Amino acid sequence: PLGADPGWHVEYPESFCVVEGSTATIPCSLTHPKVHKETQAVVERVEQVVWCPSDKYCDSSTTNGYDSSNVRADSRFLYLGDHVRNCTLKIIKTEKQDAATYHFRFETNGGGYTGLRGVRVNVTDGEVVKVRSSVTDHVVKEGGQVTLTCTSACSFHQLDVHWYRNGHALSETSPALHLSNLANDDTGDYTCSLDSSGQKTSAPWSLVVLVDEGFHRSVHLVVAVVKDVVLAVLLLLLAGVVFPKWCSNKTNQIKKSCLSI
Repeated sequence: PLGADPGWHVEYPESFCVVEGSTATIPCSLTHPKVHKETQAVVERVEQVVWCPSDKYCDSSTTNGYDSSNVRADSRFLYLGDHVRNCTLKIIKTEKQDAATYHFRFETNGGGYTGLRGVRVNVTDGEVVKVRSSVTDHVVKEGGQVTLTCTSACSFHQLDVHWYRNGHALSETSPALHLSNLANDDTGDYTCSLDSSGQKTSAPWSLVVLVDEGFHRSVHLVVAVVKDVVLAVLLLLLAGVVFPKWCSNKTNQIKKSCLSI
C-alpha cells in the first residue's frame, strides 16, 4: 500500500557501469509524507536507512551494502546522504562482486518504504580509458586554453578521476581537466586513471605550449633599456656627489680648474 502513496518515493538512476577498481557514487533522493495514509501515523523522522544488493525488499542481512543500524568500519560502502532528503551511496574501489541491482529502503517512526525499481550497477574491467581534448592540435599557443576529458564506455556518475602530468599527480579529480592561461610549464604528457593504483590508466596525451618568442624578445629589450637608463642616472648622481668633494680637498690651482669645469 505504501507504493501507491505518492508521498513515499525514492529516486535514483536506472543503471550505470563502473570500471573495476574505481570509486563511484549512486545519486539518490527520498521523500515521505507528513502523515501515513493508511495508519494516519504522523511521520516525523527517518530512523534507519539501508542499501541492499539483489534483495528487492531489503529484508535479509547482507555483507554487501549499507545499514545505518550496523555500520562496519571496513566497509567499502559509504553513505553520503542524511536522514532527511539525500540517500546517496558511494562505493569505494569497486569489485566484480559489487555488480547487482541495488535498492534503497528507509524506516521512519511511522512506517517504511523501499524504492522497488532499484538501480543496476554493472562492473567491468575491459574498458579502455582515454584522454580526449577540446582542441585537435597538440600544440597550443602560450596564454591559450584547453580542456582534457577522461572518457570510458562507462558513464561517469560523480566518478573519481586521477590526473597526471609527466607521471606527477595533479589536484583535479573530476572527469574534465581545464587548463587556461597556458605557460611553458604546462607542456607535458597528460594521463588519467580511474583508480588510485594506476592500473586503469590512459595512454598519454601530449601537450606542447608554443612560447611567443617575439613577445619575450620585446620584453627583454625593454628590460635591458630600462636597466641602462637607471645605471646612467645613478652614475650622474654619483658624479654630482663625489666630484665636488674631490675638488674641495685639492690645492687652490686645482680648485680653479674645477671651477672652470
